[in-house]
Amino acid sequence: MGHSTPLLRKALKSARLASKNQATDFWDKPIGKAKLARQEYIQFSTQVPVNKKVIFYEAMSGDRIGDNPFGIFDYLLSHPKYGKYLHVWSVSASGDIPDRFKNTPNVVFARRGTRSFAYFLASAHYLICNANLPGYFTRRPQQRYLNTWHGIPYKALGRNSPKARYGTPTGVGTFLKATHVLTPCGFMTRMAQSAYSMAGASTATIAETGYPRVDLTVNIDRDSQEQIRNQLGIEPLAATGKNRPTVLYAPTWRADGGEDVVDTEQLIEDLQALAQLDIQLIYRGHHRMHRLIQDAIVGDQIGDVFIPPEDISSNELLTVVDVLITDYSSIFFDFLPTGRPIVHYLYDLEEYKQTRGLNLELEELPGSVALSQRELLDAVAESAVALDEVNGIGKVAEDPVQGDRYKIAQNRFCPHEDGTASRRAIEFFLKDRTNDLRLRQSRDGRPTAAFWAGSLSIGPETDAFIQALFESANSTREQTVLIIDRETPTDKNVMKQIRAFGDKVSAVPYNVGPPTLLPTEESEYYDFVSGTFASFEEVKEIVHINPVLNGIFSYEYRRRLDDAQFDSVTVAPGLTNHELALATYANRATRLPAGRRTLPAEKTEAKGSASIRFARGAADKLLPKGSGQRQIAARIYKTARNSIKRR
Repeated sequence: MGHSTPLLRKALKSARLASKNQATDFWDKPIGKAKLARQEYIQFSTQVPVNKKVIFYEAMSGDRIGDNPFGIFDYLLSHPKYGKYLHVWSVSASGDIPDRFKNTPNVVFARRGTRSFAYFLASAHYLICNANLPGYFTRRPQQRYLNTWHGIPYKALGRNSPKARYGTPTGVGTFLKATHVLTPCGFMTRMAQSAYSMAGASTATIAETGYPRVDLTVNIDRDSQEQIRNQLGIEPLAATGKNRPTVLYAPTWRADGGEDVVDTEQLIEDLQALAQLDIQLIYRGHHRMHRLIQDAIVGDQIGDVFIPPEDISSNELLTVVDVLITDYSSIFFDFLPTGRPIVHYLYDLEEYKQTRGLNLELEELPGSVALSQRELLDAVAESAVALDEVNGIGKVAEDPVQGDRYKIAQNRFCPHEDGTASRRAIEFFLKDRTNDLRLRQSRDGRPTAAFWAGSLSIGPETDAFIQALFESANSTREQTVLIIDRETPTDKNVMKQIRAFGDKVSAVPYNVGPPTLLPTEESEYYDFVSGTFASFEEVKEIVHINPVLNGIFSYEYRRRLDDAQFDSVTVAPGLTNHELALATYANRATRLPAGRRTLPAEKTEAKGSASIRFARGAADKLLPKGSGQRQIAARIYKTARNSIKRR
């Protein structure tokens, strides 16, 4: 990096960077293959102590320095009373580092895929993320992980999306690995718990603090507003001499069959029509749209539209906006505290509702709703008149110009947006101060029942397992958690029933495949997963007395389920030895796994290994031919062996 401080030098002590070249590679050189990056991360997790003076931040997989993590970061930099920390920002290969922070003491940037990224992800005491950390992230018991998410979900999320089955392993894992979660309101809390199967599985404490990023909108001073206006070339409403408001059009992204899409023709036509109004028009697309359409294209085709640079965050931008136009984006929730007019432009409402799903009905939306371009233009014109009647923006924050429904939405979705959400978030996460905070848990005190399904086979034993799952879900005496291969070809009727239970069944999906192995672990693991058929109790005895296998599976359990423990565990028939081994760590009677791994330097023979190796050559001790268990084991084994050959 461009500067060195005592905090940074101390944090890098365990990295053992003996030369300038090593230091350069540490920050800048990609590790290479994904498997090597994961192995590097595992070794740092075992070798490097957790540093209580390091805070690791990531927003949108490193694509930007912003959102709620930035709100917390900005507050900490401005209030040194909270202590001195080394602030480490994750940056993707294409992410930009803001010039203003390049030489800020105690602020460094770690590129995803480099050793520095793996090092700080493994060793930072505090981790703050607004989306999903890499799937291989395995929280160490000493680490604290705060997930802030990145907006109140107007769109359906996770397993609640129309075409979703059980959700995604990464999304569910994000919330299961978090020790702390913050939300702006009760609505967001319930949506996150439901979409990401937190009930009965997550041990995180949820605090409704408000969103730190909204502090940037609520607290901005006049000089900063003026600087933004000058940068864009716009004038404040009161200075125009006539009713010429600043209007921002900020649509979200759309998808077709899993691929992001942009209807460029629709977008250009709408902006051209808006530009004919007597307004100052700003356009900002969702960051996922930038891959498909450059803002410059919009500016080239429409002369009277302002395109803000990326160094102006959306929350800063909202401070100079008089009227917001959006569609299914959560940006309108951030705009609510201003009290200024909102127009929801939903020209593809029915199609979007069917393909993506929505959490709000039209009558719940604050402001105006436009279903066509003509209605859009009329709604913007009406909003301009309404602002003129109250002499500009006036005191509309407390008395919205769009009436009672707007005020109801303010009370429902942003009851804590008073400009001090960042302070509350910091005191909650760093200082364990929860006075006056509304706290929530995803476990309600009832016993938790885990059903370890794996890749369900067909047969009467599986039918009995599913029946037991349904009986648990119907019971009010326990919380039910289903742990399942996300690609399981579940019977349609069974899938329909599981979905009908809704939040009564928390689904934890995973991808079938071998764990990331270190060289000293490969032989033990392959012998175990491809060997003899074993019962649950036999696997438990084998795995827990063998330090190599214990290290592999306790670590893999934490990677998938963190420190979740259950009062009862029911295993499906036909589970592979791999899945049976993981399931042995799920019961409360089992000590929480720490995930200690056997590193390459530790070339000692595993205790007990001679007595528990499986003889793959003995036909009578192999998994039964044609069994689902054997097929899954074969998939794991072949994938793992192929990955070794490619190294």
